[in-house]
Amino acid sequence: MKKGLVCILLICIPFFFLAGCTQLEQNQEPLQDKTHQKINPESDLSPNYYYLESRIHIKNKEYQKALVSLEKALAKDPGSFILTRDLIRLYLRLNNRKKAVELAGNLVRQDPDNVDGLLLLVQLKKNSMEKQELINILNRILVLDPKNKETFLRLGKIYIEKKNNPEALKLFKKMVKQFPGYYVAWFYLGEIYMNKNEYELAKTKFLKAIELEPDLVEPRFQLIKIYSIKNTDDDKDRILETYKEILEIEPDNNRARIGLALHYYKTGLKKEAQSLFIELGQDVESDSRLVMAAFDEYISNKKYKDAVIIFSQMLKGDPDNSTLHFFCGMAYEAVKDFKKAIFHYLKIRPDHSQFKKIILSVASLYKQLGKEQTAINYLEDKYRAYPKDIDIIVYLASFYEKDKHYEKATSLLKKGLGDSPDNTSLLFRLGALQDKTGFKEKSLETMKRIIEIDPKDASALNYLGYSWADLGIKLDKALLLIKRAYKIRPDDGYIIDSLGWVYYKKGEYKKAVEYLEKAAKLTSFETIISEHLGDAYLKADQPDKALDVYKKALSNAKDTDKEAVIEIKKKIKAMQKK
Repeated sequence: MKKGLVCILLICIPFFFLAGCTQLEQNQEPLQDKTHQKINPESDLSPNYYYLESRIHIKNKEYQKALVSLEKALAKDPGSFILTRDLIRLYLRLNNRKKAVELAGNLVRQDPDNVDGLLLLVQLKKNSMEKQELINILNRILVLDPKNKETFLRLGKIYIEKKNNPEALKLFKKMVKQFPGYYVAWFYLGEIYMNKNEYELAKTKFLKAIELEPDLVEPRFQLIKIYSIKNTDDDKDRILETYKEILEIEPDNNRARIGLALHYYKTGLKKEAQSLFIELGQDVESDSRLVMAAFDEYISNKKYKDAVIIFSQMLKGDPDNSTLHFFCGMAYEAVKDFKKAIFHYLKIRPDHSQFKKIILSVASLYKQLGKEQTAINYLEDKYRAYPKDIDIIVYLASFYEKDKHYEKATSLLKKGLGDSPDNTSLLFRLGALQDKTGFKEKSLETMKRIIEIDPKDASALNYLGYSWADLGIKLDKALLLIKRAYKIRPDDGYIIDSLGWVYYKKGEYKKAVEYLEKAAKLTSFETIISEHLGDAYLKADQPDKALDVYKKALSNAKDTDKEAVIEIKKKIKAMQKK
Protein backbone atom coordinates (compact mmCIF):
# COMPACT_ATOMS: atom_id res chain seq x y z
CA MET A 1 0.00 0.00 0.00
CA LYS A 2 1.37 3.44 -0.94
CA LYS A 3 1.82 5.83 1.93
CA GLY A 4 1.47 9.58 1.26
CA LEU A 5 0.29 12.52 3.30
CA VAL A 6 -3.02 10.78 3.87
CA CYS A 7 -1.13 8.10 5.75
CA ILE A 8 0.56 10.72 7.89
CA LEU A 9 -2.66 12.54 8.74
CA LEU A 10 -4.69 9.46 9.57
CA ILE A 11 -2.28 8.62 12.35
CA CYS A 12 -3.20 11.89 14.07
CA ILE A 13 -6.77 10.67 14.83
CA PRO A 14 -7.14 9.08 18.27
CA PHE A 15 -7.92 5.42 17.75
CA PHE A 16 -9.82 5.02 20.99
CA PHE A 17 -12.32 7.62 19.86
CA LEU A 18 -12.75 6.28 16.36
CA ALA A 19 -13.48 2.91 17.89
CA GLY A 20 -16.39 4.00 19.98
CA CYS A 21 -17.28 7.65 20.36
CA THR A 22 -20.11 7.54 17.88
CA GLN A 23 -20.89 3.83 17.96
CA LEU A 24 -21.44 1.66 21.01
CA GLU A 25 -19.95 -1.79 20.94
CA GLN A 26 -22.64 -4.44 21.18
CA ASN A 27 -20.39 -7.25 22.39
CA GLN A 28 -18.34 -5.37 24.97
CA GLU A 29 -17.07 -7.41 27.90
CA PRO A 30 -18.66 -6.82 31.31
CA LEU A 31 -17.08 -4.11 33.40
CA GLN A 32 -13.54 -4.65 34.60
CA ASP A 33 -13.34 -1.51 36.72
CA LYS A 34 -11.57 -1.69 40.07
CA THR A 35 -14.15 0.69 41.56
CA HIS A 36 -17.00 -1.74 40.84
CA GLN A 37 -18.79 -3.86 43.35
CA LYS A 38 -18.83 -7.55 42.53
CA ILE A 39 -22.22 -8.94 41.51
CA ASN A 40 -24.04 -10.34 44.52
CA PRO A 41 -27.37 -11.95 43.59
CA GLU A 42 -28.64 -11.56 47.16
CA SER A 43 -27.94 -7.79 47.35
CA ASP A 44 -29.84 -4.87 45.88
CA LEU A 45 -29.50 -4.47 42.12
CA SER A 46 -25.87 -3.66 41.41
CA PRO A 47 -24.24 -1.28 38.87
CA ASN A 48 -23.38 -4.33 36.78
CA TYR A 49 -27.05 -5.28 36.58
CA TYR A 50 -28.00 -1.88 35.14
CA TYR A 51 -24.93 -1.89 32.90
CA LEU A 52 -25.86 -5.26 31.39
CA GLU A 53 -29.45 -4.08 31.08
CA SER A 54 -28.22 -1.07 29.09
CA ARG A 55 -26.31 -3.39 26.71
CA ILE A 56 -29.52 -5.30 25.98
CA HIS A 57 -31.37 -2.04 25.25
CA ILE A 58 -28.57 -0.90 22.96
CA LYS A 59 -28.65 -4.18 21.07
CA ASN A 60 -32.39 -3.62 20.56
CA LYS A 61 -31.73 0.03 19.56
CA GLU A 62 -33.78 1.24 22.55
CA TYR A 63 -31.39 4.07 23.31
CA GLN A 64 -33.58 6.07 25.70
CA LYS A 65 -34.07 2.98 27.86
CA ALA A 66 -30.32 2.31 27.68
CA LEU A 67 -29.73 5.87 28.88
CA VAL A 68 -31.95 5.36 31.92
CA SER A 69 -30.16 2.09 32.78
CA LEU A 70 -26.69 3.66 32.46
CA GLU A 71 -27.68 6.67 34.55
CA LYS A 72 -28.89 4.29 37.28
CA ALA A 73 -25.63 2.33 37.09
CA LEU A 74 -23.56 5.50 37.38
CA ALA A 75 -25.67 6.73 40.31
CA LYS A 76 -24.68 3.55 42.17
CA ASP A 77 -21.02 3.79 41.14
CA PRO A 78 -20.27 7.49 40.40
CA GLY A 79 -16.50 6.96 40.25
CA SER A 80 -16.59 4.46 37.38
CA PHE A 81 -14.68 5.60 34.30
CA ILE A 82 -16.18 2.87 32.09
CA LEU A 83 -19.76 3.77 33.01
CA THR A 84 -19.08 7.47 32.52
CA ARG A 85 -17.39 6.85 29.17
CA ASP A 86 -20.26 4.73 27.86
CA LEU A 87 -22.83 7.23 29.09
CA ILE A 88 -20.95 9.99 27.23
CA ARG A 89 -21.05 7.90 24.07
CA LEU A 90 -24.76 7.34 24.46
CA TYR A 91 -25.40 11.06 24.95
CA LEU A 92 -23.51 11.68 21.70
CA ARG A 93 -25.62 9.07 19.91
CA LEU A 94 -28.71 10.90 21.17
CA ASN A 95 -27.26 14.26 19.96
CA ASN A 96 -26.96 15.63 23.49
CA ARG A 97 -23.42 16.95 23.10
CA LYS A 98 -23.85 19.48 25.90
CA LYS A 99 -24.54 16.74 28.44
CA ALA A 100 -21.66 14.63 27.09
CA VAL A 101 -19.20 17.53 27.50
CA GLU A 102 -20.51 18.26 31.00
CA LEU A 103 -20.04 14.62 32.01
CA ALA A 104 -16.52 14.51 30.55
CA GLY A 105 -15.65 17.64 32.54
CA ASN A 106 -16.93 16.02 35.73
CA LEU A 107 -14.86 12.93 34.97
CA VAL A 108 -11.66 14.99 34.70
CA ARG A 109 -12.45 16.92 37.88
CA GLN A 110 -12.98 13.65 39.78
CA ASP A 111 -9.77 12.11 38.45
CA PRO A 112 -7.45 14.74 36.90
CA ASP A 113 -4.72 12.14 36.33
CA ASN A 114 -6.86 9.81 34.23
CA VAL A 115 -5.34 10.01 30.73
CA ASP A 116 -8.34 8.40 29.02
CA GLY A 117 -10.64 10.94 30.64
CA LEU A 118 -8.43 13.84 29.54
CA LEU A 119 -8.29 12.48 25.99
CA LEU A 120 -12.05 12.12 25.92
CA LEU A 121 -12.51 15.72 27.08
CA VAL A 122 -10.08 16.95 24.42
CA GLN A 123 -11.91 15.06 21.70
CA LEU A 124 -15.28 16.44 22.78
CA LYS A 125 -14.16 20.05 23.26
CA LYS A 126 -11.40 20.41 20.66
CA ASN A 127 -13.44 22.86 18.54
CA SER A 128 -14.83 24.95 21.41
CA MET A 129 -11.94 24.95 23.85
CA GLU A 130 -9.60 27.93 24.09
CA LYS A 131 -6.29 27.08 22.43
CA GLN A 132 -4.28 27.71 25.59
CA GLU A 133 -6.59 25.48 27.65
CA LEU A 134 -6.21 22.75 25.03
CA ILE A 135 -2.41 23.16 25.06
CA ASN A 136 -2.37 22.88 28.87
CA ILE A 137 -4.42 19.68 28.84
CA LEU A 138 -2.31 18.10 26.10
CA ASN A 139 0.88 18.94 27.99
CA ARG A 140 -0.69 17.41 31.10
CA ILE A 141 -1.42 14.20 29.16
CA LEU A 142 2.19 14.02 28.00
CA VAL A 143 3.42 14.35 31.59
CA LEU A 144 1.15 11.46 32.60
CA ASP A 145 1.75 9.41 29.45
CA PRO A 146 5.05 10.41 27.76
CA LYS A 147 4.59 7.79 25.03
CA ASN A 148 1.24 9.00 23.75
CA LYS A 149 1.99 9.56 20.05
CA GLU A 150 -1.38 11.02 19.16
CA THR A 151 -1.07 13.71 21.84
CA PHE A 152 2.41 14.62 20.65
CA LEU A 153 1.07 15.10 17.14
CA ARG A 154 -2.04 17.01 18.17
CA LEU A 155 -0.04 19.41 20.35
CA GLY A 156 2.67 19.80 17.71
CA LYS A 157 0.12 20.66 15.02
CA ILE A 158 -1.38 23.34 17.27
CA TYR A 159 2.07 24.91 17.74
CA ILE A 160 2.64 24.80 13.97
CA GLU A 161 -0.77 26.41 13.28
CA LYS A 162 0.00 29.14 15.82
CA LYS A 163 3.42 29.59 14.15
CA ASN A 164 5.03 28.93 17.53
CA ASN A 165 8.17 27.43 15.99
CA PRO A 166 10.26 27.33 19.20
CA GLU A 167 7.69 25.20 21.09
CA ALA A 168 6.96 23.06 18.03
CA LEU A 169 10.67 22.45 17.49
CA LYS A 170 11.21 21.52 21.14
CA LEU A 171 8.24 19.14 21.06
CA PHE A 172 9.17 17.30 17.87
CA LYS A 173 12.84 17.04 18.87
CA LYS A 174 11.62 15.33 22.03
CA MET A 175 9.32 13.15 19.96
CA VAL A 176 12.05 11.85 17.61
CA LYS A 177 14.13 10.97 20.66
CA GLN A 178 11.15 9.19 22.18
CA PHE A 179 10.20 7.45 18.90
CA PRO A 180 13.30 7.42 16.66
CA GLY A 181 11.70 5.03 14.20
CA TYR A 182 8.47 7.01 13.79
CA TYR A 183 8.58 8.67 10.37
CA VAL A 184 5.70 11.09 11.07
CA ALA A 185 7.73 12.84 13.80
CA TRP A 186 10.69 13.29 11.44
CA PHE A 187 8.36 14.67 8.75
CA TYR A 188 6.90 17.32 11.06
CA LEU A 189 10.36 18.21 12.33
CA GLY A 190 11.28 18.87 8.70
CA GLU A 191 8.16 21.04 8.32
CA ILE A 192 9.23 23.19 11.27
CA TYR A 193 12.70 23.73 9.83
CA MET A 194 11.02 24.67 6.52
CA ASN A 195 8.96 27.28 8.39
CA LYS A 196 12.19 28.61 9.89
CA ASN A 197 13.82 28.75 6.41
CA GLU A 198 16.51 26.34 7.62
CA TYR A 199 16.39 24.31 4.45
CA GLU A 200 19.44 22.09 4.89
CA LEU A 201 18.18 20.90 8.28
CA ALA A 202 14.70 20.44 6.83
CA LYS A 203 16.15 18.34 4.01
CA THR A 204 17.90 15.95 6.41
CA LYS A 205 14.66 15.39 8.35
CA PHE A 206 12.62 14.69 5.20
CA LEU A 207 15.28 12.28 3.98
CA LYS A 208 15.16 10.53 7.37
CA ALA A 209 11.37 10.15 7.07
CA ILE A 210 11.83 8.60 3.61
CA GLU A 211 14.54 6.30 4.93
CA LEU A 212 12.11 5.02 7.57
CA GLU A 213 9.18 4.75 5.17
CA PRO A 214 10.49 4.59 1.57
CA ASP A 215 7.09 4.92 -0.15
CA LEU A 216 6.22 8.34 1.34
CA VAL A 217 5.52 11.01 -1.27
CA GLU A 218 4.82 14.14 0.81
CA PRO A 219 8.42 14.50 2.10
CA ARG A 220 9.54 14.24 -1.53
CA PHE A 221 7.28 17.15 -2.50
CA GLN A 222 8.86 19.15 0.31
CA LEU A 223 12.32 18.24 -0.99
CA ILE A 224 11.29 19.55 -4.42
CA LYS A 225 10.41 22.89 -2.78
CA ILE A 226 13.85 22.98 -1.15
CA TYR A 227 15.66 22.14 -4.40
CA SER A 228 13.61 24.85 -6.20
CA ILE A 229 14.91 27.58 -3.88
CA LYS A 230 18.55 27.42 -5.06
CA ASN A 231 17.56 26.03 -8.45
CA THR A 232 21.13 25.22 -9.53
CA ASP A 233 21.70 22.74 -12.35
CA ASP A 234 22.25 20.02 -9.75
CA ASP A 235 19.05 21.01 -7.99
CA LYS A 236 17.13 20.87 -11.28
CA ASP A 237 18.38 17.34 -11.77
CA ARG A 238 17.30 16.44 -8.22
CA ILE A 239 13.84 17.90 -8.90
CA LEU A 240 13.49 15.75 -12.02
CA GLU A 241 14.70 12.66 -10.19
CA THR A 242 12.35 13.28 -7.24
CA TYR A 243 9.28 13.75 -9.45
CA LYS A 244 10.11 10.46 -11.17
CA GLU A 245 10.47 8.74 -7.79
CA ILE A 246 7.02 9.95 -6.76
CA LEU A 247 5.50 8.71 -10.01
CA GLU A 248 7.14 5.32 -9.57
CA ILE A 249 5.44 5.06 -6.17
CA GLU A 250 2.14 6.62 -7.31
CA PRO A 251 1.86 6.61 -11.12
CA ASP A 252 -1.45 8.52 -11.01
CA ASN A 253 -0.28 11.28 -8.67
CA ASN A 254 -1.67 14.33 -10.52
CA ARG A 255 0.29 16.83 -8.49
CA ALA A 256 3.54 15.14 -9.52
CA ARG A 257 2.46 14.75 -13.17
CA ILE A 258 1.63 18.45 -13.43
CA GLY A 259 4.79 19.46 -11.57
CA LEU A 260 6.96 17.31 -13.83
CA ALA A 261 5.37 18.75 -16.99
CA LEU A 262 5.97 22.29 -15.71
CA HIS A 263 9.56 21.39 -14.78
CA TYR A 264 10.17 20.07 -18.32
CA TYR A 265 8.69 23.28 -19.76
CA LYS A 266 10.75 25.65 -17.59
CA THR A 267 14.02 23.77 -18.13
CA GLY A 268 13.68 23.88 -21.90
CA LEU A 269 12.60 20.27 -22.44
CA LYS A 270 9.66 21.44 -24.56
CA LYS A 271 9.08 18.15 -26.38
CA GLU A 272 8.77 16.20 -23.10
CA ALA A 273 6.64 19.01 -21.62
CA GLN A 274 4.25 19.12 -24.57
CA SER A 275 3.80 15.36 -24.59
CA LEU A 276 2.94 15.27 -20.88
CA PHE A 277 0.72 18.39 -20.98
CA ILE A 278 -1.28 16.94 -23.90
CA GLU A 279 -1.71 13.70 -21.95
CA LEU A 280 -2.88 15.69 -18.89
CA GLY A 281 -5.30 17.74 -20.99
CA GLN A 282 -6.83 14.61 -22.47
CA ASP A 283 -7.26 13.11 -18.99
CA VAL A 284 -9.24 16.07 -17.59
CA GLU A 285 -12.56 14.87 -18.99
CA SER A 286 -12.34 11.56 -17.13
CA ASP A 287 -10.51 12.80 -14.00
CA SER A 288 -11.97 15.94 -12.40
CA ARG A 289 -9.40 15.72 -9.59
CA LEU A 290 -6.62 16.49 -12.06
CA VAL A 291 -7.72 20.03 -12.80
CA MET A 292 -8.43 20.68 -9.12
CA ALA A 293 -4.91 19.52 -8.24
CA ALA A 294 -3.57 22.18 -10.61
CA PHE A 295 -5.93 24.79 -9.16
CA ASP A 296 -4.99 24.00 -5.54
CA GLU A 297 -1.25 24.00 -6.17
CA TYR A 298 -0.95 27.00 -8.49
CA ILE A 299 -3.97 29.33 -8.40
CA SER A 300 -4.79 28.91 -4.69
CA ASN A 301 -1.11 29.46 -3.86
CA LYS A 302 -0.99 32.52 -6.18
CA LYS A 303 1.52 30.99 -8.58
CA TYR A 304 -0.40 32.66 -11.39
CA LYS A 305 2.32 32.70 -14.06
CA ASP A 306 2.83 28.97 -13.62
CA ALA A 307 -0.95 28.48 -13.76
CA VAL A 308 -1.06 30.30 -17.12
CA ILE A 309 1.56 27.91 -18.52
CA ILE A 310 -0.14 24.80 -17.14
CA PHE A 311 -3.71 25.48 -18.25
CA SER A 312 -2.83 26.97 -21.63
CA GLN A 313 -0.56 23.98 -22.39
CA MET A 314 -3.14 21.44 -21.16
CA LEU A 315 -5.67 22.97 -23.57
CA LYS A 316 -3.55 21.58 -26.43
CA GLY A 317 -4.69 18.15 -25.31
CA ASP A 318 -8.39 19.12 -25.40
CA PRO A 319 -8.93 22.54 -27.08
CA ASP A 320 -12.71 22.57 -26.53
CA ASN A 321 -12.67 21.68 -22.82
CA SER A 322 -14.75 24.31 -20.99
CA THR A 323 -13.21 23.51 -17.61
CA LEU A 324 -9.70 24.11 -18.92
CA HIS A 325 -10.83 27.37 -20.57
CA PHE A 326 -12.41 28.42 -17.26
CA PHE A 327 -9.21 27.93 -15.24
CA CYS A 328 -7.07 29.34 -18.04
CA GLY A 329 -9.24 32.47 -18.04
CA MET A 330 -8.97 32.67 -14.27
CA ALA A 331 -5.15 32.45 -14.49
CA TYR A 332 -4.94 35.17 -17.15
CA GLU A 333 -7.30 37.36 -15.13
CA ALA A 334 -5.01 36.95 -12.12
CA VAL A 335 -1.99 38.19 -14.13
CA LYS A 336 -4.11 41.14 -15.40
CA ASP A 337 -4.17 39.95 -19.01
CA PHE A 338 -7.87 40.71 -19.34
CA LYS A 339 -8.08 40.28 -23.13
CA LYS A 340 -6.83 36.70 -22.98
CA ALA A 341 -9.02 36.03 -19.95
CA ILE A 342 -12.08 37.17 -21.92
CA PHE A 343 -10.98 35.06 -24.91
CA HIS A 344 -10.98 31.91 -22.78
CA TYR A 345 -14.16 32.77 -20.87
CA LEU A 346 -16.05 33.21 -24.15
CA LYS A 347 -15.05 29.68 -25.14
CA ILE A 348 -16.99 28.17 -22.21
CA ARG A 349 -20.16 26.30 -23.17
CA PRO A 350 -23.54 27.24 -21.63
CA ASP A 351 -23.85 23.84 -19.97
CA HIS A 352 -20.74 24.47 -17.82
CA SER A 353 -21.45 24.80 -14.09
CA GLN A 354 -19.73 28.20 -13.92
CA PHE A 355 -21.31 29.67 -17.05
CA LYS A 356 -23.53 32.25 -15.31
CA LYS A 357 -20.64 33.40 -13.15
CA ILE A 358 -18.50 33.81 -16.28
CA ILE A 359 -21.10 36.12 -17.85
CA LEU A 360 -20.65 38.57 -14.98
CA SER A 361 -16.86 38.18 -15.07
CA VAL A 362 -16.69 38.96 -18.79
CA ALA A 363 -18.80 42.11 -18.34
CA SER A 364 -16.60 43.20 -15.45
CA LEU A 365 -13.42 42.64 -17.49
CA TYR A 366 -14.78 44.66 -20.42
CA LYS A 367 -15.46 47.43 -17.93
CA GLN A 368 -11.90 47.25 -16.56
CA LEU A 369 -10.60 47.53 -20.12
CA GLY A 370 -12.63 50.74 -20.47
CA LYS A 371 -15.15 49.10 -22.82
CA GLU A 372 -18.29 49.86 -20.84
CA GLN A 373 -20.60 49.96 -23.86
CA THR A 374 -19.25 46.59 -24.99
CA ALA A 375 -19.99 45.29 -21.48
CA ILE A 376 -23.57 46.64 -21.67
CA ASN A 377 -24.11 45.18 -25.17
CA TYR A 378 -22.79 41.82 -23.95
CA LEU A 379 -25.06 41.82 -20.88
CA GLU A 380 -28.08 42.88 -22.96
CA ASP A 381 -27.41 39.95 -25.27
CA LYS A 382 -27.23 37.56 -22.31
CA TYR A 383 -30.36 39.13 -20.79
CA ARG A 384 -32.27 38.34 -23.99
CA ALA A 385 -31.05 34.75 -23.70
CA TYR A 386 -31.83 34.50 -19.95
CA PRO A 387 -34.57 37.12 -19.26
CA LYS A 388 -35.35 35.80 -15.79
CA ASP A 389 -31.81 35.47 -14.48
CA ILE A 390 -31.64 37.68 -11.37
CA ASP A 391 -27.86 38.13 -11.38
CA ILE A 392 -27.81 39.31 -15.00
CA ILE A 393 -30.68 41.73 -14.34
CA VAL A 394 -29.00 43.21 -11.25
CA TYR A 395 -25.63 43.50 -12.97
CA LEU A 396 -27.04 45.08 -16.13
CA ALA A 397 -29.07 47.52 -14.02
CA SER A 398 -25.91 48.55 -12.18
CA PHE A 399 -24.20 49.26 -15.53
CA TYR A 400 -27.18 51.37 -16.63
CA GLU A 401 -27.09 53.19 -13.31
CA LYS A 402 -23.38 53.96 -13.63
CA ASP A 403 -24.01 55.42 -17.11
CA LYS A 404 -26.88 57.45 -15.58
CA HIS A 405 -29.48 55.59 -17.62
CA TYR A 406 -31.72 55.62 -14.55
CA GLU A 407 -35.00 55.03 -16.41
CA LYS A 408 -33.55 51.95 -18.16
CA ALA A 409 -32.24 50.62 -14.85
CA THR A 410 -35.56 51.20 -13.06
CA SER A 411 -37.58 49.65 -15.89
CA LEU A 412 -35.32 46.58 -15.97
CA LEU A 413 -35.54 46.05 -12.21
CA LYS A 414 -39.33 46.47 -12.17
CA LYS A 415 -39.65 43.99 -15.01
CA GLY A 416 -37.59 41.51 -13.03
CA LEU A 417 -39.79 42.10 -9.98
CA GLY A 418 -42.82 41.38 -12.14
CA ASP A 419 -41.55 37.81 -12.42
CA SER A 420 -40.01 37.63 -8.90
CA PRO A 421 -41.85 40.17 -6.70
CA ASP A 422 -40.18 39.03 -3.46
CA ASN A 423 -36.61 38.87 -4.72
CA THR A 424 -34.59 40.88 -2.20
CA SER A 425 -31.61 41.41 -4.54
CA LEU A 426 -33.84 43.16 -7.10
CA LEU A 427 -35.64 45.12 -4.38
CA PHE A 428 -32.39 46.30 -2.77
CA ARG A 429 -30.98 47.49 -6.12
CA LEU A 430 -34.27 49.29 -6.82
CA GLY A 431 -34.33 50.89 -3.36
CA ALA A 432 -30.78 52.17 -3.73
CA LEU A 433 -31.66 53.54 -7.19
CA GLN A 434 -34.79 55.27 -5.83
CA ASP A 435 -32.62 56.94 -3.19
CA LYS A 436 -30.09 58.05 -5.80
CA THR A 437 -32.77 59.56 -8.04
CA GLY A 438 -34.39 61.61 -5.28
CA PHE A 439 -37.22 59.30 -4.22
CA LYS A 440 -36.09 58.91 -0.62
CA GLU A 441 -39.46 57.90 0.83
CA LYS A 442 -39.95 55.24 -1.83
CA SER A 443 -36.45 53.99 -1.11
CA LEU A 444 -37.19 53.64 2.60
CA GLU A 445 -40.45 51.81 1.87
CA THR A 446 -38.59 49.40 -0.41
CA MET A 447 -36.05 48.67 2.32
CA LYS A 448 -38.89 48.05 4.79
CA ARG A 449 -40.40 45.63 2.28
CA ILE A 450 -37.11 43.70 2.10
CA ILE A 451 -36.99 43.40 5.90
CA GLU A 452 -40.59 42.11 5.93
CA ILE A 453 -39.56 39.40 3.45
CA ASP A 454 -36.26 38.62 5.16
CA PRO A 455 -35.82 40.00 8.70
CA LYS A 456 -32.16 38.92 8.60
CA ASP A 457 -31.21 40.87 5.47
CA ALA A 458 -28.25 42.76 6.96
CA SER A 459 -27.86 45.09 3.95
CA ALA A 460 -31.46 46.32 4.14
CA LEU A 461 -31.36 46.62 7.94
CA ASN A 462 -28.20 48.70 7.68
CA TYR A 463 -29.47 50.82 4.79
CA LEU A 464 -32.72 51.75 6.52
CA GLY A 465 -31.04 52.33 9.89
CA TYR A 466 -28.28 54.50 8.39
CA SER A 467 -30.79 56.48 6.32
CA TRP A 468 -32.83 57.34 9.43
CA ALA A 469 -29.64 58.21 11.32
CA ASP A 470 -28.39 60.42 8.50
CA LEU A 471 -31.76 62.21 8.44
CA GLY A 472 -31.61 62.56 12.23
CA ILE A 473 -34.95 60.79 12.71
CA LYS A 474 -36.13 57.66 14.55
CA LEU A 475 -32.67 57.30 16.10
CA ASP A 476 -33.66 54.65 18.64
CA LYS A 477 -35.27 52.51 15.92
CA ALA A 478 -32.27 53.15 13.67
CA LEU A 479 -29.95 51.90 16.42
CA LEU A 480 -31.97 48.71 16.86
CA LEU A 481 -31.93 47.99 13.11
CA ILE A 482 -28.20 48.58 12.79
CA LYS A 483 -27.47 46.45 15.85
CA ARG A 484 -29.41 43.62 14.20
CA ALA A 485 -27.30 44.03 11.06
CA TYR A 486 -24.12 44.17 13.17
CA LYS A 487 -25.03 40.90 14.90
CA ILE A 488 -25.37 39.21 11.50
CA ARG A 489 -22.18 40.73 10.01
CA PRO A 490 -19.94 41.81 12.92
CA ASP A 491 -16.87 42.42 10.72
CA ASP A 492 -18.57 44.59 8.09
CA GLY A 493 -16.89 48.01 8.14
CA TYR A 494 -19.89 49.76 6.60
CA ILE A 495 -22.30 48.42 9.19
CA ILE A 496 -19.87 49.41 11.96
CA ASP A 497 -19.71 52.90 10.40
CA SER A 498 -23.51 53.08 10.57
CA LEU A 499 -23.40 52.06 14.22
CA GLY A 500 -20.86 54.78 14.96
CA TRP A 501 -22.86 57.33 12.98
CA VAL A 502 -26.12 56.67 14.82
CA TYR A 503 -24.28 57.10 18.15
CA TYR A 504 -22.88 60.38 16.76
CA LYS A 505 -26.39 61.55 15.90
CA LYS A 506 -27.55 60.57 19.40
CA GLY A 507 -24.77 62.70 20.91
CA GLU A 508 -22.89 59.70 22.36
CA TYR A 509 -19.54 60.80 20.94
CA LYS A 510 -17.29 58.46 22.91
CA LYS A 511 -19.15 55.42 21.55
CA ALA A 512 -19.23 57.00 18.11
CA VAL A 513 -15.44 57.35 18.08
CA GLU A 514 -15.00 53.76 19.26
CA TYR A 515 -17.00 52.28 16.40
CA LEU A 516 -15.93 54.75 13.71
CA GLU A 517 -12.23 54.10 14.43
CA LYS A 518 -12.87 50.40 13.90
CA ALA A 519 -14.87 51.06 10.71
CA ALA A 520 -12.14 53.33 9.29
CA LYS A 521 -9.48 50.65 9.82
CA LEU A 522 -11.63 47.92 8.28
CA THR A 523 -12.29 50.04 5.16
CA SER A 524 -8.72 51.37 4.82
CA PHE A 525 -9.94 54.85 5.77
CA GLU A 526 -12.52 55.22 3.01
CA THR A 527 -13.40 58.88 2.44
CA ILE A 528 -16.97 59.05 3.78
CA ILE A 529 -16.18 56.88 6.81
CA SER A 530 -13.04 58.93 7.54
CA GLU A 531 -15.15 62.09 7.38
CA HIS A 532 -17.56 60.59 9.91
CA LEU A 533 -14.63 59.75 12.20
CA GLY A 534 -13.24 63.28 11.86
CA ASP A 535 -16.65 64.75 12.78
CA ALA A 536 -16.80 62.47 15.85
CA TYR A 537 -13.26 63.48 16.92
CA LEU A 538 -14.29 67.15 16.77
CA LYS A 539 -17.32 66.56 18.97
CA ALA A 540 -15.14 64.53 21.36
CA ASP A 541 -12.71 67.50 21.68
CA GLN A 542 -9.90 65.82 19.74
CA PRO A 543 -9.27 68.40 16.96
CA ASP A 544 -5.75 67.20 16.10
CA LYS A 545 -7.01 63.69 15.40
CA ALA A 546 -9.90 65.16 13.41
CA LEU A 547 -7.55 67.17 11.18
CA ASP A 548 -5.33 64.12 10.56
CA VAL A 549 -8.22 61.90 9.59
CA TYR A 550 -9.78 64.60 7.34
CA LYS A 551 -6.50 64.79 5.45
CA LYS A 552 -6.41 61.01 5.18
CA ALA A 553 -9.96 61.11 3.81
CA LEU A 554 -8.88 63.52 1.08
CA SER A 555 -5.87 61.40 0.14
CA ASN A 556 -8.11 58.34 -0.27
CA ALA A 557 -10.86 60.15 -2.22
CA LYS A 558 -12.22 58.63 -5.43
CA ASP A 559 -13.95 60.28 -8.39
CA THR A 560 -17.32 59.38 -6.86
CA ASP A 561 -16.47 61.25 -3.62
CA LYS A 562 -16.60 64.77 -5.11
CA GLU A 563 -19.32 66.09 -2.78
CA ALA A 564 -17.60 64.64 0.29
CA VAL A 565 -14.28 66.20 -0.77
CA ILE A 566 -15.88 69.66 -0.98
CA GLU A 567 -17.35 69.27 2.51
CA ILE A 568 -14.10 68.00 4.03
CA LYS A 569 -12.13 70.89 2.54
CA LYS A 570 -14.63 73.32 4.09
CA LYS A 571 -14.19 71.66 7.48
CA ILE A 572 -10.39 71.79 7.28
CA LYS A 573 -10.51 75.44 6.25
CA ALA A 574 -12.82 76.28 9.17
CA MET A 575 -10.48 74.51 11.60
CA GLN A 576 -7.44 76.35 10.30
CA LYS A 577 -9.12 79.71 10.84
CA LYS A 578 -9.55 79.04 14.57
